[in-house]
Amino acid sequence: MSYKHNNLMAMRQNFWNDTETDSVQLEKLFLQNILAEHGVFNAPTLEDVKYFFFSLPSIIIIKGYALGFSHSAIQSMITQYIHENKVRLMQHETLKIQYRM
Repeated sequence: MSYKHNNLMAMRQNFWNDTETDSVQLEKLFLQNILAEHGVFNAPTLEDVKYFFFSLPSIIIIKGYALGFSHSAIQSMITQYIHENKVRLMQHETLKIQYRM
């Protein structure tokens, strides 16, 4: 794995493993709600959200860290990603992490 990939994976893992920060818990809830709103999963579990989060393109992760995943610009990127990959997401397919969108 490349240096860039290792750092981004660490960012993903640090975010996901954070169970104490209120803002992180709200962001996870936001991601859970957006999956339900777009019909990816009827009642998304935290495991569904984790799968989705770890499949997001790196640009969404980086900007989401900076602005928050519920920021309107990031929400738009997430929505675009869902529309482009909805069927594959619904089937929990292994998606190659995109570095650019």
